[in-house]
Amino acid sequence: MRFLPLALALAPLFPPLALLAPLFLGYLRRLAPWALGLLAFYAFSLLLPALLAPEPLAFPLALGRVLYVLGLVGAGVALSRQAPEPARALAPLGYGLFLLYGSALLASYLVFGDKVAEIRLMHPFHSPVGLGFLGALGVLLAVYVRYPWPFRLLLGLLGGAVLLLTASRGGMLALLLGSAGGLLFRGRGLWALGLAGFLLFAALSLDTPISQRFFQAHLSGREGLWLRAYEVFQAHPWTGVGPYVLGDYLKGTLFGDCFLFPLLEAKGLACPDGLRPLGGLWTFAHNHLLQALGESGLLGAAGLLLLAGGFLAGAWGEGLLFSLLLAFAAMGMTDNPFSVPSPFRGEIFFLVGGMALARGGRLPAALGFAGAVALLWALPFLYLATRPSLPPPALLYAAIPPGEGMGFLRFSGAEGYRVQVWLCRERSCQRLGWEWPGDRRVAFPFPKDLPPGKYRLRVLFFSQHRLAQRPLYLWEKEVVR
Repeated sequence: MRFLPLALALAPLFPPLALLAPLFLGYLRRLAPWALGLLAFYAFSLLLPALLAPEPLAFPLALGRVLYVLGLVGAGVALSRQAPEPARALAPLGYGLFLLYGSALLASYLVFGDKVAEIRLMHPFHSPVGLGFLGALGVLLAVYVRYPWPFRLLLGLLGGAVLLLTASRGGMLALLLGSAGGLLFRGRGLWALGLAGFLLFAALSLDTPISQRFFQAHLSGREGLWLRAYEVFQAHPWTGVGPYVLGDYLKGTLFGDCFLFPLLEAKGLACPDGLRPLGGLWTFAHNHLLQALGESGLLGAAGLLLLAGGFLAGAWGEGLLFSLLLAFAAMGMTDNPFSVPSPFRGEIFFLVGGMALARGGRLPAALGFAGAVALLWALPFLYLATRPSLPPPALLYAAIPPGEGMGFLRFSGAEGYRVQVWLCRERSCQRLGWEWPGDRRVAFPFPKDLPPGKYRLRVLFFSQHRLAQRPLYLWEKEVVR
């Protein structure tokens, strides 16, 4: 497989190359028995719940994911055999990321022109959040891989600039935690941590709406997705609804039934009607624990956590691999960085994981790291268990128009709450407006061109704390449009 380094360099710009991953399944035989058992449990944790899931496509989709993920792990094993030193094996990835950064800067300039500095950096097939995360990975590669010094400097600066211009808070969190993990083994982690601090200082100094995102605590609507994914898990705790099928239950919650990448939509390329039924395939829960619970239930979540723990156990002692894997785990709190297939973002996680498993490791360490990852991903929700409930609010009045127009609600005793209004039909919901303080009148617009039928108007009352995704109280009313 001599073409593997070249494919690794080209894949960031040509993501379909990653679809060749199943060709590397044979390399899994080179792994230790404990690692093979780990992978077997991961496959079992996806396939068994999918057999019993309510969606008919759950099992073939689960089988496809298993083959793809195991192929990526096998490709990582093949990489480690070609170049036993991880920094040397992953060096081609840095060249691919460098080209990706350049294409993002060029594409954003061609679309926005002189206003590009006022808008988050975008890419034709990456969201700003995902692109910023790849910028963080570029910084880590520049720190650990011994490229020629001019390229090493350019990769680090350009990766940092991409992270800064995308204002990806998840990417910054990944860089900070990944850099801190590198401190355990090599002094280079200190360089990465210093670069992350420099980027935060630069963001504070710029004082622009984009850069100030790094210092904001709001969740950009993620709490709505978390709530919906949790509701799906409550309804199907043992099986979930199936890999990729969860998106059908989440779509419309935040972005509508179907959406493309922001740069394409900025050019006026809306989601074609033919793709709308498939819009859920790229809608995620923005938290890997909730994603796994909603897709494959408790068993699927255990399988994913154990796999992530096994990767970290195998990478223990190697600064670059451990930093990269920890960066992915950190971003898993608020996004889904290693959901695959992706525009060659999540694939990197399983490639690096395969390299880590090829190094060795032990099952007890894997179990320990799996518990740590579970705690990390659950941090946004632990706050909920420690907050005392406020008194329940009461409706003062509701003015709901029979057709299009504005609806109005007012509650008493709602001081200290955040209020969201949702319109639901069958298994899909969409938010009306954004969010209101509980002590004010709630004025929300009804969507235009709603299909006729019965809907549920749901008013959710959240804690003032921005990490609270579970509503403390719910007010519902049936409306007919």
